[in-house]
Amino acid sequence: MSALIGTFITHISQCFLTCSADNLVTSLPLTNEHPFFGPLRQALSTVSESSISQANVFQQLGFVGQDVKDNLAAFISAVLKNVRGEPSSSESEASYGDFSRLQGVYSEANKLYAMTDDDGTHIHAFMDPLIVNLARILVQVSNHAAALSTLPLRHPKSSRSIRDATRQVIERSMQISNTSMNEGEWNINCRGQHMVGDVVWDLGNILFRIYAERKLHSQSAELSRTLESLTPHEQKRFASRGEIIPSTTICQSYYWRGKMRLILLDFRQSKYWLDKAWSIVPRDQSGWTQRRAIIIRLIAVNLLVGILPSSRTLQEYNLSHFLPLIHAYKTGNIPLWRRTLEENREWFRRRSIWLILYERGEILVWRNLFRNSVKSYYASDPNVPKNKCPTWVFVSSVYKTFLGSGGIEDGNVQLEDIICVISSLIDHGLIKGILSYSQRLLIMKSAPDGLGGFPSISTVEPRKIQIVGQ
Repeated sequence: MSALIGTFITHISQCFLTCSADNLVTSLPLTNEHPFFGPLRQALSTVSESSISQANVFQQLGFVGQDVKDNLAAFISAVLKNVRGEPSSSESEASYGDFSRLQGVYSEANKLYAMTDDDGTHIHAFMDPLIVNLARILVQVSNHAAALSTLPLRHPKSSRSIRDATRQVIERSMQISNTSMNEGEWNINCRGQHMVGDVVWDLGNILFRIYAERKLHSQSAELSRTLESLTPHEQKRFASRGEIIPSTTICQSYYWRGKMRLILLDFRQSKYWLDKAWSIVPRDQSGWTQRRAIIIRLIAVNLLVGILPSSRTLQEYNLSHFLPLIHAYKTGNIPLWRRTLEENREWFRRRSIWLILYERGEILVWRNLFRNSVKSYYASDPNVPKNKCPTWVFVSSVYKTFLGSGGIEDGNVQLEDIICVISSLIDHGLIKGILSYSQRLLIMKSAPDGLGGFPSISTVEPRKIQIVGQ
């Protein structure tokens, strides 16, 4: 065997003996961009594949404990085979080979990562940085392989199969790192430099992205629940390990949870997590893109609880797409609301906010139109009772709003249509009152300004949404 290969095996075994996380990450050539990759591949081309088998590597791990030897030998062998590569007849075949070999490295790494002592404590927690690095690199390599594959979905080398295999091996790392501890165990172990639980947020962010790209919303919901039910709770972990877990990683985790609930139309919980993300996002120039991603979703959910963004915020983050939408929201201009959503449909959809604005937003625009109508009605005649409004007021305002819009309601608004909309608003709690069809009146709670029937949107409890997977 080449001296270089023997030196490499010895060096990696020393990394494990000394629990050197940094040396392990910097020494492993996982892709051809690594400076060791080329020389090591050249050395490997002069030896047989059997010489780098698990059995042969095992014989060179003289100082490694017997309990670790098998798994470490299998891991190093997988790394060497990944570097050695295999001849291929096409670009897609070569790309799949790169993915398959790297997946093999990751699978063997997981076996080492999962090893515990007699007390159940993970003995290779120092592999934390390597596991996260492997996950990120594997996603890149698998995306390339999946993009080149043209095989049918059920084929083991198809795009879907490649992405499934990637997801599953990262989920295995997540299962290992999601370790529960009681109070005593935590107090003992949290003083160490490395804990496998430190990477649940990094791995979670990688998985959230995979789930979002593949629209695996039930898996996203399950992952969110996993993070929120850690033992000890994640807030205690942050308090104990805050110097090790970057705030940007935590912020991104909050962002993904908020975005996931936004997709599932649970906008109250979405706002909760997005607000948490916004509270810790970096405020310097490096955090501008992250802040913009958060604020886009926050504007959408805040609209649904009656909170409007300032023009300064929209200008700072180049969000002119929202300007006509906000104007339509405030004035009750339903045709403008619909037209804006339709004209900018792709922009809103790519940011996962089109559906919630479409599903939940328009009812609020109707509510604001009717509120403005009632306000104008009472302003035109201060002497009328401040708790009753004739339904003709609503028919007239809707007629004027849709006039010339080309919409289905243009010139075709009937009292029955208005009654249906008002009934829906009452049912949602957005109007407090009763409709008297015989008297053609909306009867509301009395108030000096006549708007007692229109509670603040922020005080209205929305309909409950069942998260997929619960």
